[in-house]
Amino acid sequence: MSERLSDKVIRALSWTAQHNSSLMEKPEVILWPDPERVWEEVIILLQEKLPGLLNYGKFQPERKTGPAIWIKCMVARLLPEADWDAESTPIIYLPGVSKADLRKVETAVFDLQPLLEYQYTGNLFLQENGKEWTVTAFVENSNQGFGIKVQKDTATKVALKKALPTIFNQPDPFQNKTLIDAPFLNTLVFPEINESILQWINQGDDFLISMDSSKQVVFKELCKAQFDFEPNFKNIKEIALKLGSQMGNWKTVWQLYANNPRKYPNVEERLRQAKPEDLGTGMFALPTDSWPQCNDVEEEKLYESLTAVSKKDIRTAESEIHKLDQIHRRRKSWIWAELDKTPLAFALGYLSKLVEKSQASFGGFSLEELQNYYVNEGFEVDQLMRGALKAVKSSRDKDAVTSVINLFYKPWLEAITSRFQKLIQENSAIFTDQPVGEETEDFVLFVDAFRFELAKEFVSILAQKSSGIKVSLEPTWSAIPSLTPTAKPKVSPIASVISVNSECKDFRPQLKNTKDLSTAAFRDILKTKGFEYVAKVSDIQAGQRYWMEIGDIDTKGHQEQSGLVKRVEELFELVQETVEGIFEKGYRRIKIVTDHGWLLLPGGLPKTQLNADLTETRWGRCALMKEGAFTPLLHLPWRWNPSVYIAYAPGISFFKVNEEYAHGGISIHECLIPEIILENLSQPKKLALITKVKWTNLKCNVETENAPDGYWIDVRTKATDENSSIVISKNQSISENKGRVMVSEDAEGNAATVLLLDLQGIIIDKILTTVGG
Repeated sequence: MSERLSDKVIRALSWTAQHNSSLMEKPEVILWPDPERVWEEVIILLQEKLPGLLNYGKFQPERKTGPAIWIKCMVARLLPEADWDAESTPIIYLPGVSKADLRKVETAVFDLQPLLEYQYTGNLFLQENGKEWTVTAFVENSNQGFGIKVQKDTATKVALKKALPTIFNQPDPFQNKTLIDAPFLNTLVFPEINESILQWINQGDDFLISMDSSKQVVFKELCKAQFDFEPNFKNIKEIALKLGSQMGNWKTVWQLYANNPRKYPNVEERLRQAKPEDLGTGMFALPTDSWPQCNDVEEEKLYESLTAVSKKDIRTAESEIHKLDQIHRRRKSWIWAELDKTPLAFALGYLSKLVEKSQASFGGFSLEELQNYYVNEGFEVDQLMRGALKAVKSSRDKDAVTSVINLFYKPWLEAITSRFQKLIQENSAIFTDQPVGEETEDFVLFVDAFRFELAKEFVSILAQKSSGIKVSLEPTWSAIPSLTPTAKPKVSPIASVISVNSECKDFRPQLKNTKDLSTAAFRDILKTKGFEYVAKVSDIQAGQRYWMEIGDIDTKGHQEQSGLVKRVEELFELVQETVEGIFEKGYRRIKIVTDHGWLLLPGGLPKTQLNADLTETRWGRCALMKEGAFTPLLHLPWRWNPSVYIAYAPGISFFKVNEEYAHGGISIHECLIPEIILENLSQPKKLALITKVKWTNLKCNVETENAPDGYWIDVRTKATDENSSIVISKNQSISENKGRVMVSEDAEGNAATVLLLDLQGIIIDKILTTVGG
């Protein structure tokens, strides 16, 4: 078992008190002379374990310190502060007093004289050779101390004294050392030296000034002894060069910096200034990853390479993209990646995989084969495109990445969309034969424009974060055109009450009662199907059936175009928070649905010309043609009236120019949508409830169920207004599911609400009551 230095000192003191009772009297005290005051800083630590340890000095009774007369009174146990066991021997610590001083009875200072008699009635705490105990002597002593050699130079002697308070109560303070020297001891006093060096490089002398003077001295000594520099900010360039070299002890400083470079924002500039012109070669070469300029040069080279690659044929470009990835992937582990200084290197990782996935054959000779390909493999191409685009921030980098995306992703997107449209033209049953059934789930969560590949990524993230949730993801087909007015009603509980003879007004249908399906009408008709529309999780009440809508990815797509790739994580967080909130309300299953997907092509979708004069309604990828107007476009029946035909843009084209984001057309990206069932497998939380309210005059007695201790009771005239509380009790908390409060006299006979609140003051349950009744 590791021993503390304090334990060894206590044991040595106890040995000093030992005596042969048959030959001698028990020592009245133990005198501990310490002429150099080397033990002075740890006496207070020893007093915690040795209540009989008295300190000779200025009167401080709370620290058991005082002059000789006070000490004699304490030894005689005449004062209440003498609280040690009567059987134990008191110890008198004598700072600045030597053994020789105790012998000089005639010449001793007046204040010390009353204690001199104790050298005859007590024992002295001394080494075997009769000398006073120094810290060095004690550590080196093999019987009492650790038996470890201590360097005899002045620096070590000073360092040991400074280190004593730090190491005194540490188990195994010397860590199996065979020789103790100043650098080792300074490290014990200053264990955060690596962190401090980084802070000094980052902040300059302001950091040094913030230290107390004693720590400044140790800091400077450690810097010189272990890191070969003096902390003078005039030499910061040379010192930053040492950091960047990552050699010797600087390696651990660099690793600390690399673990959290954002904590030291100015170090990057110091390294820029320190980078030498020549990094050297062979065994004398400095590491390349230390210098931000080296990363800058590599990013510039990669930008030029990507721009050049995008102008080559696909086969050549494919080979070069893979080669570039091999060259630049190492930079993703550089510190500059952590600081977001390697966006193109990260984008290249996605592009390399995108190139590989987009060049693979997707078959798709039947609609089922094409769907299976996309559900199992093809969705990854979209995810990789998003990843590459999200990795870059500047317009310049985005242009370079976009050029490669257009070389590989665009042809893949065009091919799979054209194949899908051809198959739909041959057989559109997936849209024309869509069944309408009654909703069987109690909670339906609508997530706007939750494209299938987003859903795949979300359920993967959810599976990693929430092991207690069972996830089922199934592909299904949206209503067409893939626009919210048409497609949202189809996945809602009210689909069965929508007229299939609707008049197409901006692609919005009517109900069977001919009422236009406005937002208000949609929410009203939900109630006839047993569902309530709910806007916030906090408004959910267990036991009801709900339809809830969240997400604005479609709005962001139209507003920000390809910039929406940076909004996807926000959407995932929103969906997860909402799901967790619903489960916390006691629901066991949640059905997630959406209206449509979308196309996204950075740089812009190609344009197809469609004269607006030929259309009744024209949206980005679909149009309702005027009667008698002819176009060669694909025409398919509208979901809510098969006699109305809608015209669709060919391939991935758009009826307007310079649009990167679109939906409403016929593509697997727009029309294949997810249906997700989430089931909470964890044990449901028991809801805290108020079970009984009983009045005794103005005293309200409340009984609860499943309410943790610390929940509290309030009585208010207005439930949601905490300022309407009529409680006058100080203690309103629940204990063992019971609580009791007093209310003000003038409230008697009035209506009020008894509330159960959690630790944050959130209302958990409430019951109407009449005060005093």
